[in-house]
Amino acid sequence: MKLRLTASACCLGVVAGLIGTTGAAVRPAAIFTDGAVLQAHRPVPVWGKADPGEKVVVAYGDVTAETTAKADGSWRVDLPAMDYVRTGRALTVRGSNAVSFADVLVGEVWLGIGQSNMEYPLDLCEEGKVIAKGGVLPTTVRHFHLPKDGDEKPRDLFAVPKGTKWCTYTADNRHANEQSSMLLTFFAKRLIEDLDVPVGVIGAAVGGANLETWMSEEAIADAGMTEEAAKLLKTAEGWHQDDIRRWENRPEREKNRPFPRINFESRPSQVWNAMVPPLAPYAVRGIVWYQGEMNSGWQKYEKQFPSMVRFLRRAFEVTDQPFYIVQLPDYKESHWVRIRDIHRQMSEKLPRSGLVVAIDGHEMELHPRDKRKVADRLVRLALADCYGKDVVARSPAPRAAVRAGDVVRVTFKYAARGLKLTDGAAPRTFELVEKGDQGVPVDAKLVGADTVELSIPAGLRPTRVRYAWSADPDVNLVNSGDLPATPFEIGLDEAGADAVRQVGNSFER
Repeated sequence: MKLRLTASACCLGVVAGLIGTTGAAVRPAAIFTDGAVLQAHRPVPVWGKADPGEKVVVAYGDVTAETTAKADGSWRVDLPAMDYVRTGRALTVRGSNAVSFADVLVGEVWLGIGQSNMEYPLDLCEEGKVIAKGGVLPTTVRHFHLPKDGDEKPRDLFAVPKGTKWCTYTADNRHANEQSSMLLTFFAKRLIEDLDVPVGVIGAAVGGANLETWMSEEAIADAGMTEEAAKLLKTAEGWHQDDIRRWENRPEREKNRPFPRINFESRPSQVWNAMVPPLAPYAVRGIVWYQGEMNSGWQKYEKQFPSMVRFLRRAFEVTDQPFYIVQLPDYKESHWVRIRDIHRQMSEKLPRSGLVVAIDGHEMELHPRDKRKVADRLVRLALADCYGKDVVARSPAPRAAVRAGDVVRVTFKYAARGLKLTDGAAPRTFELVEKGDQGVPVDAKLVGADTVELSIPAGLRPTRVRYAWSADPDVNLVNSGDLPATPFEIGLDEAGADAVRQVGNSFER
């Protein structure tokens, strides 16, 4: 008899192993554990389940809030905004019973979401292994690592695997530390060095996940992509059935290989369903997004991205959190150039957003190992936007491209104290495009603190200018803070026309 498993059967098997009971005692959401870090300087939601009509009181130090459970047993309070608390206190929830969490701090909390480059764990590099063993980071740096998963329907507030909790980077948490995000760990390490306040990072990443699976059904509908999502779901199920057939056709001696699991990372909404409801609306300072490797259809990606961000922010109930996008790095996939440019455009169009450029790593790896560089650039954004630090935080990005006779002048924002070249040579990787998709490499030179001038070859009638428009461009243009210019493609204006084609960020630095 041939074996068939549906997505429902698979997900039900996973949910059966999740923590929680069906009792009516007061129960806070599973993200509240010993060692939690609460967000400073903004209201802090605490929520859970109880008997309908039961009075629930939440206390943290001398701060208390109370409510009455609704008819469905749900309850929520919002603790008032608090200053930093560097020495752990108890967070207590009381109803007919009492639940208390020890060693809870108040600090800066950041959420990291994406696919494998966000998931990339500490145990894949020697420095990460040393951090995981303990003794490197102070105990005021903590992480909550939600293991990757997917589901057909949204899960509830208790749906995390048993043992998932807030952890310090100490020896007794070594295994959990090894699985935590390398990028988020380096981000937290650098952030506490600069701010000297408690830092908590929440990792929720799934290797191979496409954009659609990180979108709720509502977000997909908001983007006008419901029909396309249904087609993608059908395609993903076909891939899964192909995997099953290949497994079934193996020789008997190879049947001990694992049965193909549901490919939830390719199915619309399924990662959202499993990963977001157990976390939201936990109070966070900001969100870091590192994803795009699995989306080859850039037109769909561009259309869906704003809705994804809008509904993710809505889930965490604060629409002014910074949303930082890590642009895809250099790699052999040529179609990534389009995704990189969408990342750039989204960082300029979406409010309170920022971009980390990673095109200068030159590792040519699907998973670049130098996560420290990316973390450093993320922290610069956070320091400038959230914590009032005077740092060069943004990579040079095009402001306008204007044709004047036989040259094109490209002006840049975020030049800081001026553009420069890492090797003293002329700027490289600029191209002009007349029509179609074929660019013509052109000579370029710096002609001002924020301007690069391009020579137009004889006979060419360009309509667009490109920079770093290849899989692994040999870039050398940076600003005074040594941040590399972002890859881009923009249209040309004629001298005298309105040259400003790109809308800058609301907090340009």
